[in-house]
Amino acid sequence: TRYDKTADSYLGFIHLTSIRLWFRHFVNSP
Repeated sequence: TRYDKTADSYLGFIHLTSIRLWFRHFVNSP
């Protein structure tokens, strides 16, 4: 359904954001 498609996009956006934040923190760590 349209709602499911939006939910998938929302989850995907959260995953990408979390990965970017984690990656940035990991790279900046000594």
